[in-house]
Amino acid sequence: MDKPESISTSSAKEPPQNSIRPSKTKRQQTERSSNTPSGATAVANAVPQEIAKRFVQVRNKYYFPDGARAFTDRGNRLTTPSENTEVVRSLIGIAQARGWHDITVRGTERFRQEAWVQASIAGIQVRGYRPSEFEQGRLVRTLAGEKAGAAAAQSPGAEADSITRGSVGDESSARVSNRATRVERDALLLGRLLDHGRAPYKQDPRAAMSYFVKLKTAHGERVVWGVDLERAFKESLTRPQTGDEVGLRSLRQEKVKIPVRDDVGRVTGEGEVERVRNRWIVEKREFFEVRAAAARSIQDPAVSAKQAVRQHPELVGTYLTVHAAELAAKHIRDPDDRARFVAMVRATLAHSVARGEPQPAVRLRERAKVRTPDPREREPESARG
Repeated sequence: MDKPESISTSSAKEPPQNSIRPSKTKRQQTERSSNTPSGATAVANAVPQEIAKRFVQVRNKYYFPDGARAFTDRGNRLTTPSENTEVVRSLIGIAQARGWHDITVRGTERFRQEAWVQASIAGIQVRGYRPSEFEQGRLVRTLAGEKAGAAAAQSPGAEADSITRGSVGDESSARVSNRATRVERDALLLGRLLDHGRAPYKQDPRAAMSYFVKLKTAHGERVVWGVDLERAFKESLTRPQTGDEVGLRSLRQEKVKIPVRDDVGRVTGEGEVERVRNRWIVEKREFFEVRAAAARSIQDPAVSAKQAVRQHPELVGTYLTVHAAELAAKHIRDPDDRARFVAMVRATLAHSVARGEPQPAVRLRERAKVRTPDPREREPESARG
C-alpha cells in the first residue's frame, strides 16, 4: 500500500494526509483577496449544500454519521485520511465551488488517481499526479459518453423521470420545469392511487418502456414517470392497492447506462450512455406518519434507546449508529463540540428515517448487544426500516 507523501501541517501531532489545495498562483490570488468584500470571502469558503448534507460538520471537520472523519476544511487546503470515491468527489466539488481551476493533490497513489479523474471531469487542472495513457484514454471515453448522454436526453427515447399534471396520455400535459422537478424530488407527494403500470414513456410509442403512477392529489391528478417505480411497488412494505392513500418520494439519484437511440427512439447499436435515474419509494400514507413519529424519538435525547426501540423495532440498527457516534464523540476535546456532534448525527438519522430511507442493517454480533426487541420482529434486511 502506498504511504502518504509528506505535506506541511499546522500541528506536529497530526499525521500526513491526502490533500487537495489550489496551486501556488491561485493560492496567492486567494490570499490577496482575504481583505475583499464578504461576497469574495463567501466564495473562498463555499461548501455546496448537497455536499454539506452528506456529512456531519463540527467546526471545520466533516464526519460520516458513524463518527468516522471524512475530511477537514482548512480554507486553502482540504485534507482527508480517506480514499473513498465519494469523499474525493466531494472535495473536488468544493474546489470547483471555490473557483480552484488549478489544484495540487498529495497523498496516496489511489487518492491522487481518483482526484485526477474527478477533477478532470470537472474541468480542473491537476498537479501532483501523472496519468498513464490508459487512464487518459478512459477519461476521454468518459467525457465522450457524457457528451453523448446530453444529446440523447433530447431524443424521444430518453428514459428520464418526470412529473406531469393531468391524466396519462393527455398530450396537453407538459413536463414540469427542471427547477420544479428538483424541488419535488425530495418532497413527499401524497394522494389516492388511481393507477400504475408499465407503458411507453409519456405514452409516446417511439419511447422506451417506463413505469407510471397516477395519483389524485389535493391539487388535482398527477402522473409520475420513472423506471424504478416498478421496483418500488414490488418492494413496498405496505403493498398499496388502487384506491389507497399513498405517499411517493424520490429518495436519491443513481447513475445508470442506457442504449443510445436515434431521433425516432430506435436503439442505434452504438453503445450506451450514462444517465441519472431516480430511486423511488411508494408506501401507504400511514407508513410515513409512523416514520415521522420515529424520527421525533431519535432527535429527542430524553427518549431512551430501549423505549424508542420498543415502540419502533425497525430502529434497532439506527440506535446502534447513535451509540457508535457517542463513542466516537469521546475523542472530541471540547464538550460543546461533542454534544453538537451527537445532536447533528441524531438529526441526520432522523431526517433519513422520516424520508423513508432503509435503516442500517444489524449484523449478528450487534444483535446480541440489543436486548429489545426480539430480532425476529425486525423487518427483513432488504426491507425499508
